Amino acid sequence: MRQKMTDHRPRRLSGQPTGTLQDAGEVAVLTPNQGETHHRFAMVVAFDSEAELRRALKGHACRYRNGQRVEELTHE
Repeated sequence: MRQKMTDHRPRRLSGQPTGTLQDAGEVAVLTPNQGETHHRFAMVVAFDSEAELRRALKGHACRYRNGQRVEELTHE
């Protein structure tokens, strides 16, 4: 039987920006135009800079690595 090894280190493939998955689950988002919106299934991905965020949005893609809270939830 084969086992798949998981590598949690961030990878930069073809210059894609890398974000950090900070949390997952239900989240409430506050916006100036629409007020509070609840999302039952959501992921919060944070970027190191606004430029990296803009690159991810422009390219409609990014790679992410698990943040500390996600690692803790995964191993509970």
